[in-house]
Amino acid sequence: MSEFGRTNDESYLGLDFDTLESYIANEQQMHAHSRGLFSNILRRVGLASKIISAKVQRAGLLDVLGTKGSVNVQGEEQMKLDDIANEVMKRTFFWMPSIAGIASEEEDDFVAFSKKEGHTGHRYTVVFDPLDGSSNIDANVSVGTIFAVYRCLDPSGECSLNDFLQPGTALVAAGYVIYGSSTMLVFTTGHGVHGFTLDPEIGEFVLSHENLKIPDRCKCFSVNAANHNKWDEGTKRFVDYVRQRESERYQETTSRYIGSLVADFHRNMLYGGIFLYPKDISSGKGKLRLLYECAPLALLAEQAGGAASSGDQRVLDIVPTELHQRIPYIVGNKRDVELYERMYREQ
Repeated sequence: MSEFGRTNDESYLGLDFDTLESYIANEQQMHAHSRGLFSNILRRVGLASKIISAKVQRAGLLDVLGTKGSVNVQGEEQMKLDDIANEVMKRTFFWMPSIAGIASEEEDDFVAFSKKEGHTGHRYTVVFDPLDGSSNIDANVSVGTIFAVYRCLDPSGECSLNDFLQPGTALVAAGYVIYGSSTMLVFTTGHGVHGFTLDPEIGEFVLSHENLKIPDRCKCFSVNAANHNKWDEGTKRFVDYVRQRESERYQETTSRYIGSLVADFHRNMLYGGIFLYPKDISSGKGKLRLLYECAPLALLAEQAGGAASSGDQRVLDIVPTELHQRIPYIVGNKRDVELYERMYREQ
């Protein structure tokens, strides 16, 4: 029998784990002047993700599969679950005094929250893609939620457009939740990347992947090869170089493209690899959104030892000019991203 009457076989009792709550509490104690405002944001993300996970798991039973018959600000057909996930995220943050406003991929404009009476601490803004990959939901493919947190620029805590148009270097936290065979919450606050898996038996997120690092290999190569004719010469050269497997590094590389960014990114984070959604040469633009998808995952990639680029610029250095700005996006293993950049610039 060990101290406090606990047996040495903690796994038998189910006690050998850190929950999201205990992890946040321990981290908060390490910062003497912490008031818990930021910790509460992470707690609320955990709550929102549990609700969305429950809706996703029961989608076929609740008649929430399929489209709404409307389009979002991106001009994309909205799925029913898009709208549900968006409302869950909005309502989750609305009641928090520390949140000044939110911006969502599903909203035309940012939403400012009035300052709660008596609140004098720092205020934050949250940006999110409430249900990434939702077009795949009817096929039971993994989808996810992406989020990121900025600190308000105005000391008074009043929310404005400028609070959202900050570069990724100003992010104080970012993460994603993947809804698959299990539900996982992965986030960073600038001190490494940590993953928590939802245990349905106890209803809590449990630390399952501490200090995640992208392996230094390119096991997975994620790109929509059907768009080959739409790419610039530098991108074609890079893709062909990897696929031809002339380099020893790519001898064991396999093509793996799901079409849900969170799912592709999560797999490559665990196995090692690179994801590409380059610009379309006819439009000169990318498809993925800087604020809601690219910058948050770029912060995670860099914290895990990887990199993220638009081809000619580090993603975290890009200063947004609009809420729904799209960019070309290459993210994953640092060595492979740097090789892409060289080939892109040499074209």
